[in-house]
This record gives sequence, structure tokens and C-alpha cells, in this order.
Amino acid sequence: MTDVTSFDRTRLALHIWGPADAPIVVLVHGLGLSSDSWGTVPDLLAAEHRVVAYDLRGHAQSGDARDGDYSMAAHAKDLDAVLREVVPDGSAAVVVGNSLGGGIVVARAHHCGNDRVAGAVFAGSGGSTVTFPGFPARRLPAPVQAGLRLGWMKVLRTVVLVGKRIRSLEVLSDRLIRRFAFTSDAPRELVARVREDFLNSRPRALARTTLASISHDGSRMAPDLTVPTLVIHGSADPEVSEEELRKLMGALPEGELLSLPEEGHMLPLTRPQLVAEQVARWVAHVLPTADPAGG
Repeated sequence: MTDVTSFDRTRLALHIWGPADAPIVVLVHGLGLSSDSWGTVPDLLAAEHRVVAYDLRGHAQSGDARDGDYSMAAHAKDLDAVLREVVPDGSAAVVVGNSLGGGIVVARAHHCGNDRVAGAVFAGSGGSTVTFPGFPARRLPAPVQAGLRLGWMKVLRTVVLVGKRIRSLEVLSDRLIRRFAFTSDAPRELVARVREDFLNSRPRALARTTLASISHDGSRMAPDLTVPTLVIHGSADPEVSEEELRKLMGALPEGELLSLPEEGHMLPLTRPQLVAEQVARWVAHVLPTADPAGG
């Protein structure tokens, strides 16, 4: 593991796999998670790719935001800092986002451009086109958004603080996580991994990042993501509705959709082999000199 210092001196923890001279893949995880949420995807890619994952600011092994800034613009600039650190001048990487990570990818394109990015993959992400399941951000009046921000902040802070102290809440939290991130038949150990990430999140970072993402409409920023983009979507993903998916695909200048019947939100954990194969395929598509093998 190594570190990168972002624009506001926030420390970001990097995790790196694979040969230094291989095509570069940068992984961006979701809200309340960590680089561990990619499961075996980095290992599957590492034989033929330089894989870089980082923990979002205030998450896992990264530092807290130095000035308390957890806005989507700040997260976008963090990704920009990582890309500038790991992608040499004149080269480009494929960036892969899960859940909120896809929103950070489109926010980076909006705020910083597409420099050092050859292509993008959304694996269980709609680019953060919704406030939370079923509530598209752009349709909500400002007072409603304000109320949701306050309510979500209180709920998240309470869940994290109480959940750390009362382990008997694991049954309840697992039901909620299964409802919003997995299908009903997902293995318990995968649900537990996401639960532990979430309950180990720092409440301030979790709440403020959630507040920032509530009003983030990824489909509005998607036209700025001008590189070829692959969207891997599970038809049973409660976080990304078919309607929002259609809007995202219509907004992307160059997008390809791979739909997986009856799959949920956490595709890197439930379908790691498929995600790794598709990322490798996309690397070969946008960086023609790359070997399509994915481990």
C-alpha cells in the first residue's frame, strides 16, 4: 500500500497489484465501502494489468478530509489526483466504478475532464443518478431534497454509531444490505463483508458523502464522459432502475450496455470473474495494444 496526497492535502490510501508496465486499471468503490469491496477482481486482473484501487476520503485506510469537504467535486478531484499519480504523462487508464464510484467517475469528467482516461466501466452503477432507491435527484423540489439530506444524515449517523455497539443489530443490518445491494440468494459471507465495511465507516465521512451524493445527477454529467463506457447492469439491482439506466445510456456519448438477468448491485463480489473478464475486454477495446486476458 502507498499514499497519494489530494488537492486539499487529504491522504488517500492506494492498493496496487500487477506489473508496473502493464495497462492500468483504476478501481473506485462505493459509499461506505473500501477497496476490499472489489473482492477477487484485482487478483483476477493482475496477471496482465496494473490494478490500482484506492479508499475514498474518510473511508477505510484513507485519511479524513482535511477541511471537512466530502462534496462530489472533492471526490472527483481525489480520483484526478490518483490518476495523475499512477498514469504516466501521455498514457491513459481504464477507470471502473461500483455504485457511488460510477458517480465519481462522471463527476471527475465534469470537473476535471477526461485526461489520462481511455475508457470507463460501470460495474453495478448508474453513475449516481438517484438520491436513494426510487427517488431521482432532479425531480425533487429543493425543500424536499433538504429534508432528505437532514433525515439521511441522522439515520446514517445513528445506524453506524449504534451498530458498532450493538452487534445483535447484525441480523437487521444484513437484511437491509441484502435488500439494497444483493439478491435474496447472495452468500451470507458477501453480505457480511459489506456490512462490516459499512459499520466500520466513520460517521462524519459517511453522512457527508451521502449528503453530497443525494443531489448528484450523474446522467446530467454523463455527456462529459466522452470516452467509451461499458455499463454492466444487473436486472435485479434495486439501486439502478431500468428508467434511470435508459437515461444514463442515452446521455453517454459512447456507451455499451451489458445486462445480467437477476443480478444485483454488488457485481464485483457476486460475479468477480465476469467483471474481470469484461474489464479486460474493455481495456483491449480502448487500448488496442493491451492483451485481452483477464486472469
